Amino acid sequence: MKVRGFILQASYRVVTEPDGRRVPVVHLYGRLEDGGTFLVRDDRQRPHFYIRADQAAAARAVGAPEPEPSDKRTFGGLPVCRVAVETPPDVPGLRDRLQAAGIDTFEADVRFAVRYLIERGIKGGCEIEGDGVPGTGIAWVFDNPTLRPAAVDVEPRVLSFDIETDGKGERLLAISLYGPGVDEVLIVDGGDRPMPERATRCKDELAAFDAFTDRIRRLDPDVLTGWNTVDFDLTALQRIATRLRHPFNLGREPGPLRIRKAEGYFGSGQATIPGRLVLDGIDLLRGAFVRMDDYSLDAVAREVLGEGKAVAGEVRDRIHEIMHNYEHDLPAFALYARTDARLAYEIVRKLDLVRLAFARSRLTGMTPDRVAASIASFDFLYLTELERRRLVTPTVRSDDASVHAAQQGGHVLEPVTGLHRHVWVFDFKSLYPSIIRTFNIDPVAYVAEPSPGADLIETPGGRFRREPAILPSMLDELFPRREAAKKAGDDVAANAIKILMNSFYGVLGTPACRFHNPALANSITGLGRHLLQWSKQWFEAAGFRVLYGDTDSLFVLSGIDDPETARARGPELAASLNDELARYIGERWRVPSRLELKFEKLYLKLFLPRVRHGTGGARKRYAGLLHGGGADSVEFVGMEVVRRDWTALAKEVQRELYQRLFSDRSVNEYLADVVKRVRRGDLDEALVYRKNLRKDTGEYTATTPPHVVAARKMTQPPGRLISYVMTTAGPEPLDNVQHPLDREHYVVKQVKPVAEPVLATLGLDFERVIGDSRQLDMYALLGAE
Repeated sequence: MKVRGFILQASYRVVTEPDGRRVPVVHLYGRLEDGGTFLVRDDRQRPHFYIRADQAAAARAVGAPEPEPSDKRTFGGLPVCRVAVETPPDVPGLRDRLQAAGIDTFEADVRFAVRYLIERGIKGGCEIEGDGVPGTGIAWVFDNPTLRPAAVDVEPRVLSFDIETDGKGERLLAISLYGPGVDEVLIVDGGDRPMPERATRCKDELAAFDAFTDRIRRLDPDVLTGWNTVDFDLTALQRIATRLRHPFNLGREPGPLRIRKAEGYFGSGQATIPGRLVLDGIDLLRGAFVRMDDYSLDAVAREVLGEGKAVAGEVRDRIHEIMHNYEHDLPAFALYARTDARLAYEIVRKLDLVRLAFARSRLTGMTPDRVAASIASFDFLYLTELERRRLVTPTVRSDDASVHAAQQGGHVLEPVTGLHRHVWVFDFKSLYPSIIRTFNIDPVAYVAEPSPGADLIETPGGRFRREPAILPSMLDELFPRREAAKKAGDDVAANAIKILMNSFYGVLGTPACRFHNPALANSITGLGRHLLQWSKQWFEAAGFRVLYGDTDSLFVLSGIDDPETARARGPELAASLNDELARYIGERWRVPSRLELKFEKLYLKLFLPRVRHGTGGARKRYAGLLHGGGADSVEFVGMEVVRRDWTALAKEVQRELYQRLFSDRSVNEYLADVVKRVRRGDLDEALVYRKNLRKDTGEYTATTPPHVVAARKMTQPPGRLISYVMTTAGPEPLDNVQHPLDREHYVVKQVKPVAEPVLATLGLDFERVIGDSRQLDMYALLGAE
């Protein structure tokens, strides 16, 4: 039997044989191309790692099993031997003993099931050849088949679910489900109340668990999703199931739900269900680098779908409203529960987040629930290539992440402050990946101690061999694949490749990565600075003024009065620079240039502000009016309008002021009117601050920022994002506002800071524009916060 499928989950189980031997069995769950499901079980793989061959005797002396011969070598060319153990849990203890004895280990931290896939070169898709037998809950089970890599694309079945509990999360009220052909809610109700549309009565919590697990089994989803699914829904269900002594089997095979708690304040938990993926909507959103001011379901749904939760009250009253509806208005309660599951599903579907996770899995080899782990993804890719080259790499030790070395960042040119007309913006296309390709920057190609007269590529951070290396070869393949995906309109595939390529530099610069080397990171950033400066000098030699530059972009004053002429000239200049740059790189380094400067856009007007309370230019902050985008097409970068920790008032005022500045309209009357409305209380809804806690509130000891003060006053346990207002008694959370708003604070701390750069450009003074300098000067003198 020969079939093709896509791996959803890779794990292992340890089985005790009749003779007492403990045998690890790789378990690969997945979907077949024909829509069926499969399980591959393989007991032939042995857990192993490597040591240097010249340390084999020393390893035996500290109790290691007899090392086995190997044809692999270290990066330095030294032969290694293989150390195999009985089960994967035996590895860490032996590894630590060897390392404590001064014996170097290699790849002793690679996960057992991941090693199985790496050695076979399998990235998501695979061809399975062997004897398959029908399974229970799984279409086909294969024991010890032959696996080969294959290009496989499947459409996973996705189901969203959401639970409702009492305020303490201890009693289950309802479970809602939403997906293709599914829109229902299971309501726990021991009475005889009539059930609303699409609602099913469950006489008690136990019945609700039975109904839920039965629905999962019949619908057979590949992916379970929702919002805060792991840290709340599944965690609460597991806790309640334990109380009820319910087996709570959600998998395709019998087996417990395993939840790994979040690590660190910003971490997210992970859930493992045999044969199914759990992809939390919040994690998918963050993993795809979709930035939101507020990651709550209501806020994201309003931003992405244009609708929010089905409740009428404010945030602070929602728990009370939900409990009231559960007891007195079941139709409203059922609609609320079903809406939550539907919104989570529709967000994930509209943004193609599950498809993106699967596309990234096909690229990196990581299962879809782990593609956001950039270091692990890089590991999988690079180790797969090392396997082909028969090379091994050092083990990542737990203390390696604390190693730090000086690393240089991207170069930023000093801004020429003020308002400028007809400014070109040029960007290097994928600068850091292009530098890696051009200069062969790679862990294998790096030469720490070159031989005299060696023909190497010299960079600011180190020297590299000229023979084609692993990373440049990967990128040589990825660049055209991304272009092909873009031309085909496959935005998901193009985005997956972009995320992967852009991760390479960051991973190499991270001490927790096994391939971390400051020389590599500094070579990339050093060449980036050199190329930015070279390009600046090229434009200046051509008679143009460079107003600003940041890492991979240059802002150049065109000096052309007609915007259409300026727009047409931009691409011509980019082409000329690329030709000259290719000649320069070829002559100096004797390598073909992969660098490409692109004309990105034309700003009809560009404002580069001064640094606040200083005279120099503010870096990474500007506002520009785009050519061809209409009067309202103002772009903001680094300004308050795009930052979460400024109020909606400040953002709206800033947006309006720059639109007026760029369209030569007066700002005086508008600004004076805004201040009057703030003081009258007309804009109170726009005065809310939102800021993330970086740690638990009790850990703030040296200083206590306003959002921490507010968090400590909340009536409910605080989440990560704290919403608060400034009152006459200081910061207070939205769910516990006890004092009048300090509106003058908002005039001084929100309106004035965003207005002053525009007013200074126009030669105006804030206090005079709003007409009461005495009062504001006195307020500032008192240092009111």
